[in-house]
Amino acid sequence: MTYEDLAWVQGQLRGCANARRQLRICAECLCLTDDELLTHLGYTSMAAFRAAHPQSKHPVGPQVERIYHPVPPDVMLESVLRYYGGERLSTVCSLMGYTQPVTREAIRHRVCSWKKKHPALAAGMPPKRPNTPIKEKAMELNIDATGLPAYAYARSPYTGGIVRIVRGERALFGISNQTCADELNAAAGVTCAQAAAMYNGAMRGWGTPYSDPSNYNEAGSYVGPDMEEPHGTEC
Repeated sequence: MTYEDLAWVQGQLRGCANARRQLRICAECLCLTDDELLTHLGYTSMAAFRAAHPQSKHPVGPQVERIYHPVPPDVMLESVLRYYGGERLSTVCSLMGYTQPVTREAIRHRVCSWKKKHPALAAGMPPKRPNTPIKEKAMELNIDATGLPAYAYARSPYTGGIVRIVRGERALFGISNQTCADELNAAAGVTCAQAAAMYNGAMRGWGTPYSDPSNYNEAGSYVGPDMEEPHGTEC
């Protein structure tokens, strides 16, 4: 737990109407137990924490963080992957269906809650969002033993935006060049089959048949074995 994380938790608890609930939310966001977080904060027990943060019966301010429209499971999955790719939070919020401005902590908590409800889909995702936006950088386009390139581009069927996929990364990276994914892949020497396998590898997992280029035809359509959709329900 870093000093920055500790300062964030203390800021969330300061003047909070329901400190115990906020402690639980912060612990979940930091992948800690309540007791571990209490120790980091310097409390010897929950009783000591309660004494320092007496319960208030009156919430402070409107709970606008909860106002959002439910989105399809695939869109929620993409929003989480773009969150871990360093995408602007305004874009992530829009993907998640929020209709009003929300705090960074509210988004962080919702992503953590989603990962907890969908452990199979969350497998391999980064433990935390990068501190600074990830900029696109030049990479050598090597091909691995399965035929996957080091990177590829795809147009999201849900948002219409073009993203960059890096082999083995469970994240989607937004790019400034939104011209055409096919042109970007052609310039990099990436085939339609490889690009489709890269996108679905990031979305569904790199160990699934969806990440194998040989399971796609020349147009990039999946022709491999059918698998059960693991998306579940949106949180």
